[in-house]
Amino acid sequence: MKKLYVAAALALLGAACIFEPVPQAPKLGEVRLPIAAQQDTLWVSSDYQGKPLLIAVMGSWCPYCKMSIPALNAVAEAYGDKIEVVGAFVDEDAQEVAEVAKAHGMTVKALYNGGELAQYLQAEGFPHMVLFDKKHRLVKKWEGFSPNREQDFRLYLDKLVK
Repeated sequence: MKKLYVAAALALLGAACIFEPVPQAPKLGEVRLPIAAQQDTLWVSSDYQGKPLLIAVMGSWCPYCKMSIPALNAVAEAYGDKIEVVGAFVDEDAQEVAEVAKAHGMTVKALYNGGELAQYLQAEGFPHMVLFDKKHRLVKKWEGFSPNREQDFRLYLDKLVK
């Protein structure tokens, strides 16, 4: 009987080593980025406490980022002031970002100088979309372009804006 208890204890210990605890969802810290169309104005994430945030990390040279703009515009329009949607470009040139935003009909705020934010959000490719809940805790990440991205966003946003 003693051997059975020892075997059971070893099995439980082995199982505990295999399954690591799930880390707590990271929370977005204070983000302050300049708005491309208004270079003297900063977008500050804490101004949107109580609202879900959808941040798209982008590059002005990225064709897939440009193809994602309609999905960002659509969810921003559909959910109105219940959410905040921004495009955070890694570019350091405000004029270039503003031109891309205008040329592609971007209605959400186009931020620039978002390189550090891209690193913090662990963007491995562009576009890199990240959704945070009302307390700015990470909910979901998407990498790359998908023609179904708007539906993907809505699936999560419908639950967050209740």
